[in-house]
Amino acid sequence: MAEEEKKYGVKEPNRGTEGKMASNMTGEAIEGLYDYGNITDSDKLLVKEIIDLLRQRDQVPCGMFAEELKTRFQLVEIPMKKIEDSIWGQLTKDERIGQSIQGFRQSTDENGEKIRIPHVGFSADLDYLDEFVNRLANKIKNINEVKED
Repeated sequence: MAEEEKKYGVKEPNRGTEGKMASNMTGEAIEGLYDYGNITDSDKLLVKEIIDLLRQRDQVPCGMFAEELKTRFQLVEIPMKKIEDSIWGQLTKDERIGQSIQGFRQSTDENGEKIRIPHVGFSADLDYLDEFVNRLANKIKNINEVKED
């Protein structure tokens, strides 16, 4: 991938490596969410194991049991960046735009800690999106006018 594409984002985010979506910021493959339409026998065995553990330890509070599972299955929990804390989240919080997390890429935050950056899909009727872009442009225009005063 050319350096300019890495710096400014890939031109075709749906054409990542190995058939995965790619980040339009870094070009990295987006890790998808679990595919419930592709459950393996190994997946079923794991879920049965967890169900058996739940039944054996039904008096243990959920939080404690979750920590036990993380230890037992050698999981490290990496936090997901919150959409509502992002500029996108702030700009769209009062809008009627459907959004869902499609997957994530892993990065580091300003403190060097691992964090998952969600890959967000959004949807709305095209005429609504046109109106949204106009509202957004007006907000930016008003901010610039206030700065000039």
